[in-house]
Amino acid sequence: MTTTKLNPIVGAVNIPFSRQRYETSDKPAKDVVIDYLVRNGHEILDSKEDFSVDIKSKKGYNSYFSEVEIKYGWKGDWNPSWKEIRLPYRKHKLINKVQSLDIENAFFNFYIIRPDMKAAWRIKDNVVAESDVREAQGRNIMKGEYFFHIPYEKAELIEL
Repeated sequence: MTTTKLNPIVGAVNIPFSRQRYETSDKPAKDVVIDYLVRNGHEILDSKEDFSVDIKSKKGYNSYFSEVEIKYGWKGDWNPSWKEIRLPYRKHKLINKVQSLDIENAFFNFYIIRPDMKAAWRIKDNVVAESDVREAQGRNIMKGEYFFHIPYEKAELIEL
């Protein structure tokens, strides 16, 4: 688990909350990752919406925290010309929150899911925290919005 507190970026903007995007994406993303975790020996402790980490689970003596997000631009196999996976910097609050729980044997993973729900990138919190943070550009990205830019080689591609 990462041990460095991540701070907000002064002047950064965040995409406004979208109820429609949330209602379309949250449950299917949680359900597919919960199914994956259960198949891999996890006991699901909590997945209720509390605007914190999406899924809390346990496996053996380890505690797991999982955050899920669908990447709608990802179609079919990963395009190797996409050298990085972008994760909104606002997720730094979740890394800080899990870290502040100070739980022994705790692991925090981000799951970036393909829209067909058949594959995902699993990225450890320390990999996210150590990645470059900079403003990103794209048709659905607000000017001034910052992202973690995670080299895809540092993530694990999993089948769901």
